[in-house]
Amino acid sequence: MKILVVNPSLRPDAPHRYIPVGLGYIVTCIRDAGFEFDLLDVDIARYDDAYVERYMQTHLYDVVAIGSIVTHYKWVKWFINLAKGSNPDCKVIVGNSVGGSIPEVVFAHTKADIVIQGEADVTIVEVLEHLRDGKSLGEMVEPRTAIPHTNGDLPPSYRAVGVEGIIFRGPNEMPLNNGVRKAVKDINTLPFPDWDLFDVQEYIKCSHFLARHTTRYPKEKAIVFPVNTARGCVFKCTFCHYVFWNDPYRHRSAESVIGEIQRNQKKYGANYIEFWDELSFHKIGPTEKFLDKLIKADLGIHFNCAVRSDLFGRDDVPLEDRVRVAAKFKDAGAIALGFSLESGDDEILEAMNKRVKSSFFDEQVKILRQAGLISDTSLIIGYPQETPKTIQKTMEMCERNRIYPSVGFLLPLPATGMWKHALEKGYITDIDKYLVEMTERQDLVLNMTSMDSGELVGQVKQSLRQLNEKFGNVLTEDSLIKTGGYAKNSENQGKEMTVMRNRLSNESLNMAVVTGAV
Repeated sequence: MKILVVNPSLRPDAPHRYIPVGLGYIVTCIRDAGFEFDLLDVDIARYDDAYVERYMQTHLYDVVAIGSIVTHYKWVKWFINLAKGSNPDCKVIVGNSVGGSIPEVVFAHTKADIVIQGEADVTIVEVLEHLRDGKSLGEMVEPRTAIPHTNGDLPPSYRAVGVEGIIFRGPNEMPLNNGVRKAVKDINTLPFPDWDLFDVQEYIKCSHFLARHTTRYPKEKAIVFPVNTARGCVFKCTFCHYVFWNDPYRHRSAESVIGEIQRNQKKYGANYIEFWDELSFHKIGPTEKFLDKLIKADLGIHFNCAVRSDLFGRDDVPLEDRVRVAAKFKDAGAIALGFSLESGDDEILEAMNKRVKSSFFDEQVKILRQAGLISDTSLIIGYPQETPKTIQKTMEMCERNRIYPSVGFLLPLPATGMWKHALEKGYITDIDKYLVEMTERQDLVLNMTSMDSGELVGQVKQSLRQLNEKFGNVLTEDSLIKTGGYAKNSENQGKEMTVMRNRLSNESLNMAVVTGAV
């Protein structure tokens, strides 16, 4: 059985490339199960669409597997129909949120055969084994029962039993839903991603673009590698979706994480680690225990990670404990901690279901600045409650804390509270069209405020322009929202540090900053 695994390119024009953590786990599991496969890595090879089209027309496969985040739906849709058009008999498997959050859309508007729901480490192997052995993927349960969904009036899938964690085309093209698979309880049992399955040296060559300043070695010597420490998140913000949405939040042990870092050091020379998580740390106690073990391991690395804004901001945790743990982050090699302000207005934070207060942000930035750590933060502008006053309040908080944020507009994503709101209120009437035309969070794709779009964008740009002027005009006019880096005056991480300017979210290797998960 000939298998092709595809790694799309989310941002072809970017100078850097992210070695794909989720896909790394998947292909390692496929390999460990005894399957051989080809990898079409569109991202690192920088293949254009013409090359991909020629490749698919000249290479025949029995199975083609592809996954991506849902914002890449347009390209994935194109690729699925290309694969099936070139080889109608191949089975196309779709994973990650572009499949799991919109299966009804995928089956209605593409020729995909199988959608994997949730994490795929076990599911993909069982699917491949069934396809190889000619076994049925499942059978519909009688009486026929439609599965409710949140993707408008598109045809539903129907309850079935078989390989857990998939929806697939059954007789007469009817989507059959075998239900979700229970998540892997102990993620320490999963193998480390085998980066030798990729063109790892090419990824290493462009990894230095992802490094912050360094103190333990020259920045140009940085070799950045991602390591996943946890899956999922303990919170359910109304703007956020991630592939582990229906699974419990699970942490790897410090020993497992350190073991993978040491492997990456020995095999690839890694010395700068990005913890690739929706949420790496959210409680002081477990965080301190992890840091103690990381410090004891004496790895000589730098790292960035994602935390909650209440990790150091809550006043019900003694101040001395918060200050001590922040210092341990610095001692362990941390450069930046990512956590989202999102809004300086508590009513909007409540609508987001953030379960934090805006005041936590001030306290956390203060503690991290004293420890000499960068605060990476992002804003989401455009909740229905947004007004010029709430925007001003948010920007004033950034000015007070001397942070230039990564700014994005609310982008309703499938399977979220704001997706439901947008559909119910008629803001989205054609789901396929909306997803095809979706771009980045830095673009105003959908306006659900009482302001007209011109006023909303103008207000944001004017506020950022004023913020930029206060901080010394470090940005050009056309980069007020698309900042594309962080300022040189952020490189001094002493207590007298003046302005922190965040990297654009689509340039960060950190998963939480990319997805807005914290």
